[in-house]
Amino acid sequence: MVEQMKGKDSVLRKKVLQEINEDFHQADKLNEALETEILMQLVYCCREDDHEIRELASRAVLKIANTEKGRVTLVSSRCVSIVAQLFDDPVTMIRHNAYTCLINLAQFVYGIQSIIDTDILRILVDKLVAEKEDTILVLILKLMNILLEGDLATSLLLNTPVLGRLNAHLKAANWEIRKMAAENLGSISYNVLGKSSTIEAQSIPPLCDMLTDEIYEVRASVVRALASLAQLKAGKIQIY
Repeated sequence: MVEQMKGKDSVLRKKVLQEINEDFHQADKLNEALETEILMQLVYCCREDDHEIRELASRAVLKIANTEKGRVTLVSSRCVSIVAQLFDDPVTMIRHNAYTCLINLAQFVYGIQSIIDTDILRILVDKLVAEKEDTILVLILKLMNILLEGDLATSLLLNTPVLGRLNAHLKAANWEIRKMAAENLGSISYNVLGKSSTIEAQSIPPLCDMLTDEIYEVRASVVRALASLAQLKAGKIQIY
């Protein structure tokens, strides 16, 4: 399959990529394929002009992130930055595959640190403004929230305009975006620096307004964020 992927026949390459995606449903076949150059060939395909080839390749890379061996291979091959380049793809499904791939990778400590080390946090903050698809914005916020579990993630984010952008998303029409924006503010305010910065960014007033949100999941995330911020006197004063 690897040799066929190197050819110039786009029809054949699409067929091979479809077969790879079918095979990758089985972990044993996926792990066996990782012993070859298949990951590098998939990476090359992610840069193709043909959007169908890019989508099939990105879908296969996403499936690689579903196994332990696949995640280790993605990190050791330094493919995280290449996956992140797909955040700019004009095809929504390809962006969806890229973000979901990194979300899967971030389920593990070494994955979180690898993503942080690749400077993805700064890119995610930029995408909070640039991304116009709600479904992708939800994935961006989910990935950011997971990465906040990593070392130095909060301090790195606080050197960006993240708080103002999260505040803006608290008023989103999409309830999942509102929920995840509140959750991210709660995660950022886990430590004292995060709490004081979030209070200074005037995040508490819009969070308080959301206590009457019609969606239970949103209210629950808001309560958790406010409970964290209330641990500082300045936060308690704003809330009460």
